[in-house]
Amino acid sequence: MKRDSRFELLRIISMFLIVIFHLEFNSQVWRSGMVSTYPNVLYLASYLSLGKLGVYLFVMITGYFIGNKMYSISKGIGKAFIIWCETLFYAVLVFLACLALNLMPFSWHSLLVSFFPFLTDQYWFVDAYIVLMLLVPFINMVLQKLNRLQFLYLIGIVSILASLLSPINSLIFSSELQFGYLLPPYLIGAFIKKEQLKVNHPGIKFILVYLATITIASLFYYFNFNKYLNIMYFGIFQLIMALYLFITFQSWSSFHYNKVINVMASTVFATYLITDNSLLKPILWGNHFFYNPNLGLVNIVGIGITVVLLLGCGVIDLGRKFLFAKLQIPKIGVKITNKIDSLLKEAGSNDK
Repeated sequence: MKRDSRFELLRIISMFLIVIFHLEFNSQVWRSGMVSTYPNVLYLASYLSLGKLGVYLFVMITGYFIGNKMYSISKGIGKAFIIWCETLFYAVLVFLACLALNLMPFSWHSLLVSFFPFLTDQYWFVDAYIVLMLLVPFINMVLQKLNRLQFLYLIGIVSILASLLSPINSLIFSSELQFGYLLPPYLIGAFIKKEQLKVNHPGIKFILVYLATITIASLFYYFNFNKYLNIMYFGIFQLIMALYLFITFQSWSSFHYNKVINVMASTVFATYLITDNSLLKPILWGNHFFYNPNLGLVNIVGIGITVVLLLGCGVIDLGRKFLFAKLQIPKIGVKITNKIDSLLKEAGSNDK
């Protein structure tokens, strides 16, 4: 089935936003207690609200395409298996590459982290996304039975618990970096598809919310109200922005023919797995360039660095896809899915 390039382009943009947030967060946050002029504070704020926006968009796309389908248990497990294989591949690859290039000394801790990334919480998003895939069959069963008002109520409650309370360190529902954090955008994506939600001038509203977010956040920075910053950067405002940006792309005319976009979109997850690797982060984001006093220049050049990383990691992932095809990893996933299906059918027939 041909993929809709509108949403594939949005997938690329979502990863761009995540990586540029990592650039700012890992290499620039140290400046927060040192800047003295408001423009520089505004520069610092400009990218920090984009990371969770990218995460929300990535998951919203998933909800839009599968949230209203009957998704089998076996399919959820099969999807989780493929994600697990890809993540393990890059965790080990980065470890071996860092050793081969003398970028770090060997340690048993690094070995453990690389070969057991799920047990060591190396990638919070992967852990949470795998949980989402395992639970999607049951989530979707519930969503099928909800009317519009019930669906909105569920979205509202989950969004308050995960996207409003979690950023202020409330653990009622989820910490910031857990499965519960991914549930609101998944539900919203499913709701948009089910109800064919329309919003007037979503692009303008997205820009207004973004400008309001970075302006308020920079004022908090400037006047030392730092305890409120998580609300501005990691929660409900990014969820609202994701909604408006998603509907902006949805409102475009559908196009399926852009092979470049579709191929690139299929590789962007590798960019996250490589650039957010715990072994590589200090090497990648600790570059002396990021200590340049010209913060505006760092931000502008950071855009170019992010594009280069997306393209470079995309090329690497094409190689990974070729290797997985040779090793028949996708076919193994299908076999696992079919085996689980047969076991479930057998168990079901025995219960009758």
